[in-house]
Amino acid sequence: MSNGFIGADVVQLRDLAKAMRTASRNLQAQLNSFNAGVAGAQWPGPDAVQFSADWKSSLSPALRHAVTFLHQAATDLARNADEQESASSAGTGFASSAAGKGVGASAGTQPRPADLTGKSPSQIQQWWAGLTPAQQQGFIRDYPVEAGNTNGIPFAARVEANRANARDRLDSFPAHDPEPVLNPLLMDISAGQRFSEEHAAWAERRAARAYLHGVVEGRIQLAAYDPARNSIVEMIGTYSQDTSTVITYVPGTTTNEASFYGGGPQGISNHLVQSDRSGGSVAFVYKGSEFPDGGLIEAFAVEAKSDDFVAGSSPVLAEFQAAVELERPRGAQTVGIGHSWGLRNLTGSENNGAHYDRVIALSGAALPPGWSPDPGTAYSSYTYPDLLLSLERAGVVGANYPMNEPAFDRHLYEPPGGMEPGDAYSIDNHVLIATAGPENETALRDVRKEIYG
Repeated sequence: MSNGFIGADVVQLRDLAKAMRTASRNLQAQLNSFNAGVAGAQWPGPDAVQFSADWKSSLSPALRHAVTFLHQAATDLARNADEQESASSAGTGFASSAAGKGVGASAGTQPRPADLTGKSPSQIQQWWAGLTPAQQQGFIRDYPVEAGNTNGIPFAARVEANRANARDRLDSFPAHDPEPVLNPLLMDISAGQRFSEEHAAWAERRAARAYLHGVVEGRIQLAAYDPARNSIVEMIGTYSQDTSTVITYVPGTTTNEASFYGGGPQGISNHLVQSDRSGGSVAFVYKGSEFPDGGLIEAFAVEAKSDDFVAGSSPVLAEFQAAVELERPRGAQTVGIGHSWGLRNLTGSENNGAHYDRVIALSGAALPPGWSPDPGTAYSSYTYPDLLLSLERAGVVGANYPMNEPAFDRHLYEPPGGMEPGDAYSIDNHVLIATAGPENETALRDVRKEIYG
């Protein structure tokens, strides 16, 4: 160049990386919205079937590819910024004397996402421990997505990084977002449905803002947060050397990020952590991958039953649990709790090497193929009469279910107010077993007794 400058402007590269990372998240949010719209659209007929097939086979994958491309481009730009900065420092003699100390990074370089490639959670833990505090903070600052979602990086650091990720997500929302108002002058046959969808999307954005502000302010702790990968894991309590009980709670079918905004999936975990008189409990409310979703038929009758679906999700949970084990104090018990399909995911993680001292099924779905009880695990099942139990007993959704599995200590409760003719097909009872209200107190008392004695 005419001014003698060779290389890149590090600040501009990092700004561009941040912009691409934000664009990736925005596109993923749009994709999630489109998926819900396609699944829920009232459009019967062969054209709808063809469009749905095209969406799943080509259109949706193309958008997912774009999300991945933008995410990878952001990572590459940030890495190039680090390399440019290191090269410039080396050329001028200003390289940090602290850089590269320990096993975490070589001399004269800053840690980067490529350092994580091919490493197990335990190897990543060792890599992180070899970084200086300044290098660790630099990695969190420059690569918050990787820092907040990589198993083996300590959970305290992941929570810190995910505060930045939540802040970035907040920045992606419209600056001016008033509540939609139905305009009577623009009414047509579909106006009511359009307004309903627009208002629902606005309400979800409003709830997301409130939740993410809680993350940024430190009132909510996220042990994982990567919307591009359908991942959100909330940590309730403090994970430290004083922890005596570590709970991994896996909610059921159709759980998504929006489910967390109102506190539903967190209810049981909050209750158990607060019930521990020793103050030694921590809980991870886990959704680390895609869960069965879409329309009711697709979610419940197809994906939740699919052996291939759970075979894809359960290794992700097993790797997360490996990270939980790395920080588990000696003598602390691990408890896995799964509601509905969440139990299928949880026991699938056992097939992939995860271990829990206790596994508790809350109206649990059928166990995955190849599962067998771990001799070192205590198994229990809690349920009311409900639709899932009736379908399981009829052989419609799998024969090997918790209330039929000898390894499980089984508890069947009468619904509040006594048995009613429709209880055997009740959805409300299926939901009730995973709530923390007074109507479920009898089951909650037994669960508390099992965990805490």
